[in-house]
Amino acid sequence: MESAEDMQALEQARFHVKLGIYANSTYDLDLSVPSFSSNGYVWMRWDQSLQDYLDAEDVQLHEQVQLINALLSDADPVLTPVRQDPVQMDNGEYYQLYTYIGRFYIDRTSFRHFPFLTISLPIAIEVDDVDGLFGYKNFRIEPDIQNSGMGLYAGTGIIGWLSRGWSIAEYRHNYATNFGLGGVEGDYSLVVYDITFGTSAWSAFWRLMLPLVVVMVMVLLVFKVRPDEQDARAGIPVTVLLTLVFLQQVYRDELPDLPFLTFLDQVYVIAYLVTLVAFILLIWIGRRYAELDVMAPGEPKNKLSHRLEVLDEIWPLLMVVFCTIAVTIAWISIPQGA
Repeated sequence: MESAEDMQALEQARFHVKLGIYANSTYDLDLSVPSFSSNGYVWMRWDQSLQDYLDAEDVQLHEQVQLINALLSDADPVLTPVRQDPVQMDNGEYYQLYTYIGRFYIDRTSFRHFPFLTISLPIAIEVDDVDGLFGYKNFRIEPDIQNSGMGLYAGTGIIGWLSRGWSIAEYRHNYATNFGLGGVEGDYSLVVYDITFGTSAWSAFWRLMLPLVVVMVMVLLVFKVRPDEQDARAGIPVTVLLTLVFLQQVYRDELPDLPFLTFLDQVYVIAYLVTLVAFILLIWIGRRYAELDVMAPGEPKNKLSHRLEVLDEIWPLLMVVFCTIAVTIAWISIPQGA
């Protein structure tokens, strides 16, 4: 039902523009903003009725269209016509090719799965309406799915990321305001071109997870150090704690300030907890060994010695089980669609 209504609304629109995008390259991805840079081509085709309106208003179509997720930089991203005037094709439609270059804001990024990420790099194009004539019911931008695409450097320009493909689609953009003109809220036709990239799970593990695993193995094996080396046993968790702080700061510098914990943040919380428990347990065991040295030979001393030996043996196994369960829960508890 909704599909039929949408098709009817599309057919009843007064003006139609067919728009395609071809990205030559994408580069300079910055997750701390987050944003990226891109350049390529945009083309539009429209019929005589829209051209008559443009002639009457003495404007060019690209002057009525804006890249709405463009960021301010040394030069504002704009559409630059390859030719000064549009070309009229054999079927009576008008055609014009443009180039674009600029920096664009990424508005739909979720870092909850970091470092295992999939990110979409959007270029959003919408009509710049002033008098309300180009609202959603009157002006529709239809994506040219067949001819849009991306070039070689659009899929390989983000070093360290794998290209997952591209998409282009039309959306209805509701502004929840009438811009002071009176009447209903303003809705406009919006075309979003997306190139999707993802991190390599294998690379993310070796780069960010493996150092953490190695550090935590040191915590698990600290109980294998001889009991009479208490200073060395107690010093290892402190060293590990400082190393954890450094490792976490390194990857956090890549990310913006987030109001939630990423998956890797939760893994580090688990690591901090295990390290703290290990340090407390080592202090407690050290005091018990000190008491053991002054105890008289007998059954109580043998029981305490056996208990401490068992604790040294089962600690690594218990922590491996705990960490495995905790990390699994942290992963499956990430909200779906986040």
